[in-house]
Amino acid sequence: MPPIVTSNATIMCVHGGRVMVTPRQMKVQIQGGSVMCLPDLIGAPIVGCLQPPSPSTKPCTIVVSTPSGFSPKVLVDGRPVYLATLTGITDGVPPGTILVATPGQMIAQA
Repeated sequence: MPPIVTSNATIMCVHGGRVMVTPRQMKVQIQGGSVMCLPDLIGAPIVGCLQPPSPSTKPCTIVVSTPSGFSPKVLVDGRPVYLATLTGITDGVPPGTILVATPGQMIAQA
């Protein structure tokens, strides 16, 4: 069972950029971090992407989708929580991916 992702998580694009994690709910917290729920990361800014800009490439600047890595059973305010298995797609060219480097807590799993 993978850990639940909180606002203390480190989420990175494949090129080393960091996703700026901002929760939309503050009621449910684990170890001081708010639980992140679908779609909290969609539209999240990415800073520090090392993909060099060129006529055929563009650095990652935002998360555009999170197609997997959320729980169908654990909900906060009716929204599925993100899990450490989260994957996502960025607006980079070619499109980049995001991965959870650390979920922000290791106590609660789903």
